[in-house]
Amino acid sequence: MEFNATFLISALSFIVFIFIMNAILYKPVLAIMEKRADYIKANKNEADLHKQNATALVEDKKHKIADAQRKSRDIVASKADSLKEEKAKVLNDAKNSAGSYFSEQKQSLANQKEETIRNMKHDVADLANNLTTKLMGIGISFEPLCESEIEEVMKKNV
Repeated sequence: MEFNATFLISALSFIVFIFIMNAILYKPVLAIMEKRADYIKANKNEADLHKQNATALVEDKKHKIADAQRKSRDIVASKADSLKEEKAKVLNDAKNSAGSYFSEQKQSLANQKEETIRNMKHDVADLANNLTTKLMGIGISFEPLCESEIEEVMKKNV
């Protein structure tokens, strides 16, 4: 097999054609593809960074919400406790006030009872003397009721 000049020129032309195509077409296309890959990689990195920031913000918001809920529960619990204490204080004051009022009223009623009994003793003695006078007659003398007899009658009826 013989190699003639046409074959060598064709081979040389082909090699020159490949260098020209490489310089004109392949390098710009490869450069564009490389720029595009870099652009995609940069956008992906930026998106990952934004995703991390968003995740951090979401976690921060969750923590803040949890803290706010905990604080609100603490506030509600403390207010409920203070209201319970105030309620207990008001009830205690009302019980004390009612107790003192009832004690005063009880004492007042006891005093009124004693005064009424004293008045009734006098009235009972007068009534008994009047009845005795009317039943026995005016001219008959009798001893008026003594204090112990009046006490005995009052104890039986009271």
